[in-house]
Amino acid sequence: MRVPIYIAAAAAWIPPAASAKEAVANGEYSQDDLAGNNVMCLPIAPDGETASSMAVAAGRRALQRAAGVVRERIDLVLHASIYHQGHGHCWTSASFIQRELGLTGAFAMNIDQASNGGMAAVDLAGAYLESGRAANVLVTTSDRFSSPGFNRWESTYGVVFGDGATALVLSSQGGFARIVAMESMTDASLEQLYRGTEPLSSMIHPGPIDFRERQRSYVAEVGLGSVLQRFSVALCAVVGRALSKSGYELRDFTKILLPSIGHVLMGLKFLKPLGISADQTLMSWGSHTGHLGAGDQIAGIARLVEKHTVAPGDRMLLIGAGGGYSVTVAVVEIDSLPEWPDVSTDFELPADI
Repeated sequence: MRVPIYIAAAAAWIPPAASAKEAVANGEYSQDDLAGNNVMCLPIAPDGETASSMAVAAGRRALQRAAGVVRERIDLVLHASIYHQGHGHCWTSASFIQRELGLTGAFAMNIDQASNGGMAAVDLAGAYLESGRAANVLVTTSDRFSSPGFNRWESTYGVVFGDGATALVLSSQGGFARIVAMESMTDASLEQLYRGTEPLSSMIHPGPIDFRERQRSYVAEVGLGSVLQRFSVALCAVVGRALSKSGYELRDFTKILLPSIGHVLMGLKFLKPLGISADQTLMSWGSHTGHLGAGDQIAGIARLVEKHTVAPGDRMLLIGAGGGYSVTVAVVEIDSLPEWPDVSTDFELPADI
C-alpha cells in the first residue's frame, strides 16, 4: 500500500448477555441448535437502546482512544449494519452517528453488505486514505436483533445473533497497528442463498425474517456440496491474494479474526477450508457474544488489545464474509500496544455460564 493505513483505535459496546440454556427452556431455541452452535449466551440490548445509539457509544469510545493520534477532523464516517437501526426506512443512520459525535465536515455513508459490512467499510476507508481524500476515518457497526421482526436464536442455520456496536478509527497519520494488505471479492452466484427461490417483490415482507426457508429452497436446487465448495473457493482466493501481497503465510499470524458463527458452521466455512484450528481464532469468546452483525472483527481487535493477548510484532488476519456472497481480508501488523481500559469486552454474563 502506497500510503500507510494505521489503526488508531478500536472499541466495542456490548450489553449484558442472556443464557442460551434459558432460551431453550423457554422454547425460543432448540437443544440441537445449542449443541451444534455451542454459543452459550447472547448479549441483548435493554429496552430503549437502539442500534444507532449503541454505535454512538462505541464511536465515542474509539475517538477518545484515538485522541493522541487523530488531532485533525474525521473526514469520513462509514456505518455498517444488518437490521433496523432505530428508525424506519429512508433514513441514514450514518449521518445520525456523525451528528451525535459532532464530526462536522465529514462525509457520512451507510454500508449495506450484511455480515461483511464492517470489513467492506474498512476496505473502502483504506481506499479513501490511500487516495488522500481522507486523513482520518471512523468506521462503526451496530445491530439490535429484536423481535418480532428478527428471531435472534433461530432465523438462520448455524448462526445466532448478539446485539452490540463496534468502532474503528483508521488514519494515515499514525496508530498502533498497520493494515499492510487488503483484498475483497464477491461470488454473486451465491446471492440466491440469502434470497431463496421466490421471485422479487415490490412489497416488504410483513413477517419475521426467515433465512432458513430461503436457504432450504436454494440448497434443494443446487445441493449443499455446491454451496460449501463455492464458499471455500471464494474464501481461499481472497485469503491467498492478501497473503501474497503481504508475504506471509497462515502460520505467521498470532490470531485470525473470523465471523462469530456457530462452531459446526465455523468448521465447515472457515476452519476446514483454511486448515486452521479453533485456537488460532476467537471462537471461545464468540461462544459468549454470538454474531455481532457486521462487527465481529472490530470487536475482536478491541478485545485482543484490551486483554494484552497480542504484542508488538504480532500479526492479525481479519476475515469478513457475508451475504452476496462477499469476502474481505486484511493483514494487520501490530507496532505497539496501547493501554486501554478493559471495559468494552467484559460484558455481563448470565449466571449459568
